[in-house]
Amino acid sequence: MSSGFSIGLNALQANSAAIEVASKNIAASNVSGYKASEYLFQEALTRSLQPSSTGRFGTVGTGGISRRSYATGSTKYSSSPLDMAINGDGMFVVGLFKEPSTEKTFYTRSGQFLTDKDGFVVSSSGLFLYGYQPNLDASNVTDQIGPIREPSSPMPPSPTSQAFVAANLDARNAVIPAKKATVGGALVDNVLDVNFPETYSVVQQFPLYDKLGRQHAVSLYYRRVDEKLYDVYINVDGQIFAPTAADATGKIEIQMPSKAAAATTGSTTTTTTASPKAAATFSFFEGKLVNVGAPTLTPPANSDKKNTVLSITLKPPTGDAVDPSLLLSDEISFKLDFGGTTNYASGFEVKNVEQDGYASGSLTGLTVDDKGFLRGQFTNGRTVVAGQLQLATFRGLGGLREVSNNVYQTTDQSGDPILGAPAGGVFGSIRSNSVEEANTDMAGE
Repeated sequence: MSSGFSIGLNALQANSAAIEVASKNIAASNVSGYKASEYLFQEALTRSLQPSSTGRFGTVGTGGISRRSYATGSTKYSSSPLDMAINGDGMFVVGLFKEPSTEKTFYTRSGQFLTDKDGFVVSSSGLFLYGYQPNLDASNVTDQIGPIREPSSPMPPSPTSQAFVAANLDARNAVIPAKKATVGGALVDNVLDVNFPETYSVVQQFPLYDKLGRQHAVSLYYRRVDEKLYDVYINVDGQIFAPTAADATGKIEIQMPSKAAAATTGSTTTTTTASPKAAATFSFFEGKLVNVGAPTLTPPANSDKKNTVLSITLKPPTGDAVDPSLLLSDEISFKLDFGGTTNYASGFEVKNVEQDGYASGSLTGLTVDDKGFLRGQFTNGRTVVAGQLQLATFRGLGGLREVSNNVYQTTDQSGDPILGAPAGGVFGSIRSNSVEEANTDMAGE
């Protein structure tokens, strides 16, 4: 009699436990990254209470187990780039402290993150998102693990140290004579004048930045003086031409004019000399640039490349600046490389203009790519790496201990985590602007 009561009681207790599991699955169906559990009834074989009986019968015991399903849930769109879903295996690694601690490190499939007041990327419950930290120039990441943080803002400026200019100077351009006839027939020097385009072949500009992030404009006036030779005149901010030609090593020094110097010369586009001087001469052989150096009238005899780089130093004015908005705050030295410049019978074409300086900028947004790289975008057009997400998986997923509805912790049964970067090895890729929903089967529940 008591055996029958025991069987019924055990069955009721087992069903009650199963209902609890189903109820939790339904209640947590709106929790992102939640993994539903299934209650497995366990059959217990029990002897009859009658000692003389040799029969056995089955009874539903209370020793049922709850098995969690780690199947991937469906994903939905999110407007936040910090809402992320894992397309494949892996779990996000989060922690309670800024310094990773084994005891306080957790794992989750919920990718709903935001930034706290200090710029750290955290979960809705305040857990820090861990990942690989950026290197010194924020162009990539190191193997050091820590909390991921958005880049600091504003970004400090960086002065120009390298510039690259490549263009095609049309070989059909006419050679500009060194002399020209006046109205009276006398021959005078045919000097370059920015107000008369016939005194130069073509002009090109590129920007550079000083140490405070101010942008300055460098104008290159090209003037064809021979079939294979072009003189180049260098003007800065429309205020001053290079006063002297490059020396044998390609060095040019330009001191920005003050108001007093401009008043003395009567023009902000000339120096104390009567007319601009060629800073250097481009020598071409078979249409390719072979040398940039001191002005010369000797065309190259072969294709042996000598030098295509000028070293330019700009110095601030000794008095009040001509234009305060373009004040050069400190000395700038940069290398200007003309490699790739050609002289083919084709229209003038700028093939490349690059320089490594930039102005200060404010953070405008964050992006996350499929490999888990978090990048910050700035108003100055720069993009820097803030870190790369770290993912984890386990040989014994079923052994993880549930801390909350979507956060888990390791146990002896789960084993140590297998760690790596997204889209590598066994780990899935990251899908930004997405949220993984719970994998609860509502119809089944």
